[in-house]
Amino acid sequence: QARDVWSARWIESFVSDVRFALRQLRKAPTFAAAGILTLTLGIGATTTMFSVLYGVLLRPLPFEDASRLVVLHETTPLVGTVSVSYPDFSDWRAQSRQFSQLAFVHDVGFTLGGVARPESLSGDAVSANLLSMLGVRPLLGRDFTAAEERPGTNQVAMLSYALWQSRFGGNPDVLGRTLTLDGRAFAIVGVLPPAYRFLHRADVLVPIGVWRADDRDEAEQRGRRGDSVVVGRLAPAASLASARGELQGIASRLETAYPATNDRFGVQLESLRDVLVGDVRPTLLVLGGAVLLVLLVACANVANLLLSRDVARAREIALRSVFGASRMRIAAQMLTESLVFAALGGCLGLLAAVGGVRALTALMPEELARFVSLNGFVLLFTAGVIVLVTLLFGIAPAMHFARPHARASLREDARTASAGVQRGRWRALLAASEIALALVLLAGAGLMTRSLVRLLSVDPGFRVDHLLTATMDLPMLRYADDGAKLRFWSQLLERLQATPGVETAALGTVVPFTGNHNRGDITIEGMALPSPGSFPHPDYHLVSPGYVRLLGITVLRGRTFTDADIEGAPRVGLINAHLAEQYFPGQNPIGKRFMLGHPAASQPPEWITIVGEVGDTKLYGLANPSRLEIYLPYRQAPAGQMNLLVRSAAPPASLTTAIRDAVASIDKDEAVPDVTPMDDLRMQSVGNRRTALILLGIFSALALLLAAIGIYGVIAYSVAQRGQEIGIRAALGAQQGDILAMVLAQGGRIALVGALAGLVVAAALTRLMSGLLYSVSAFDPVTFASASGVLVAVAMLASYVPARRAARVDPMVALRCE
Repeated sequence: QARDVWSARWIESFVSDVRFALRQLRKAPTFAAAGILTLTLGIGATTTMFSVLYGVLLRPLPFEDASRLVVLHETTPLVGTVSVSYPDFSDWRAQSRQFSQLAFVHDVGFTLGGVARPESLSGDAVSANLLSMLGVRPLLGRDFTAAEERPGTNQVAMLSYALWQSRFGGNPDVLGRTLTLDGRAFAIVGVLPPAYRFLHRADVLVPIGVWRADDRDEAEQRGRRGDSVVVGRLAPAASLASARGELQGIASRLETAYPATNDRFGVQLESLRDVLVGDVRPTLLVLGGAVLLVLLVACANVANLLLSRDVARAREIALRSVFGASRMRIAAQMLTESLVFAALGGCLGLLAAVGGVRALTALMPEELARFVSLNGFVLLFTAGVIVLVTLLFGIAPAMHFARPHARASLREDARTASAGVQRGRWRALLAASEIALALVLLAGAGLMTRSLVRLLSVDPGFRVDHLLTATMDLPMLRYADDGAKLRFWSQLLERLQATPGVETAALGTVVPFTGNHNRGDITIEGMALPSPGSFPHPDYHLVSPGYVRLLGITVLRGRTFTDADIEGAPRVGLINAHLAEQYFPGQNPIGKRFMLGHPAASQPPEWITIVGEVGDTKLYGLANPSRLEIYLPYRQAPAGQMNLLVRSAAPPASLTTAIRDAVASIDKDEAVPDVTPMDDLRMQSVGNRRTALILLGIFSALALLLAAIGIYGVIAYSVAQRGQEIGIRAALGAQQGDILAMVLAQGGRIALVGALAGLVVAAALTRLMSGLLYSVSAFDPVTFASASGVLVAVAMLASYVPARRAARVDPMVALRCE
């Protein structure tokens, strides 16, 4: 019963303190608005960034025991990471003991037919155990069976939840119905759950047996390594290191057994999270540190506000103490006021974070944005920040006002100059710390700006303006022979060339900036034959005659392709400058010959004559080095998958409909994927850096604003404390300019101390972001000097308003006020 009485009294006291705190905030609206807005910005930015850090780096992946999942690739010294062939996967699965399961995933694309408007679908051809290994059960229907992994299996498919909803309206009777993919009928055997998404978006899953062919010999199947990865689950007693050692041993045995396809091949193992996060981890960690600095600046600003409030509250607290309030009671009141203050800022910060998360996920790649949300753990983090702010700003005043000597505040002589000076020093120190922290952020944003400007100024080797691209994949059944493929591509180019607004159109198997590629070994005539794994291994592009001219690639020697380079004509090719420099140093490569693949004793070599040398291009992004490249006429080696390139005089977006109509007029069942401006791909290639720059810019602006407010508050408080002194100076003949200079000098000293401290901290911290910079040193003096200049200028501007007010003071009024 006594406990219940105590609890009731405590609740009543707490409610009373909350009401009193709200009344105090209403009495000082300017103070309340400034403090709550500061906390809103700090907590909102922190919550937004933490939601990203938690979702991408910390939140458990939506798979069973995801920490044991590993992604495996093959590697070769000439290229680096490459895809895995199915025969190599089969050997890994049969020989490995460090993995309880291994599954094969092959990235494929489909054209959905049998509908009014054909649609391009993404998909995966997978081994039968993939879903069970991930711990995923179909929402409807069944999983694939082991028998469906063999070549020639029944054509069955599983739908993604999104495709099931969009094409079948979520009808549970979808099982057993057929789906037309690339002209083939697939029986629907299952529907995936809504949350399922693996390495990328997949509209359809099919068993790998549908994709495998049993009419190829062992060497050909083992050498096919296109867009495939292996996923494994570590055995209970295994580690990533032990699994890596075992797989390297298996790779060595395969190299000995199959030198023609596995020479110098190794294995790369990465945790599934590392693969999904990719190279964005350093960016997120830098941004996490940046938002922490913003929160510290906000805290310093609020601390400054509270110091100014303490002066006005001292006599009030002393009176409460004289009339019987205990130390604990006063401390509880201070903590409650701080809690109300922090809770209001936290709640508004949480609302700001809702918009912040939406804006941030719009900037992020779709594969990462899907992990980010304001979930319960993020809300718990925000509550923790509110508690931390409460304790940080509540304990100090609570301890101060609970001291016995607080009653001395009732005496006029307690208002000594020394107390004001000491409090002013603390406020100046806090303002200088805000300047220092803001300088770190401003220097980081400056470095990212200079880096991005230099990166975007890199010549990609071709023109990106007024250029559209669309990837097309012709169904194998309808376009099985080369003649059918060539007729479709030729008609498409003819119709687009006749379209108003189109300057020129071309075809190529690779789109710059996307990272897509076709690679293969070549043999150069007269070159000593190396070991199988040491042949030149360039990217090769099948292109139409106008490809080089459309992109504006520089022709260094010889010629490009013409309409005479067709099937039956002597085979010709182009090479880029990088390949010419490496394999024909100091020579004219025109007239030299190479062949695709390795020479075979059973058949004569099919030599390709080099007719031109062209400039290097940035196929893999502006920050990546040029690669070995060869170009071949598409009419001499027709491909079913090509990228359409259209350069227009009109705005590129206006041609999207014309491109779709041209395709439909040739084949109404052929899908046209999204048409993308090349400049968008260019910007996507620097997406991580651009996102980091935007966020650092926002954080820097917040910190700069808060630092300016802090400087303004310190100088305004100092002017108020020194009112009598300023009045005396004016009465003795000091000019307005003298008083203005005196006050500005005080603000300048604070700014300079903060800037010097910030430069030291920035020099120590910016090196952590060196991996995000391109052609810019982490200690770039121009950036550091510019950031310091901006901060000092802002600080002086913030000091000018109270300084001007002090310079205009009437000496008689100032003296009477004191």
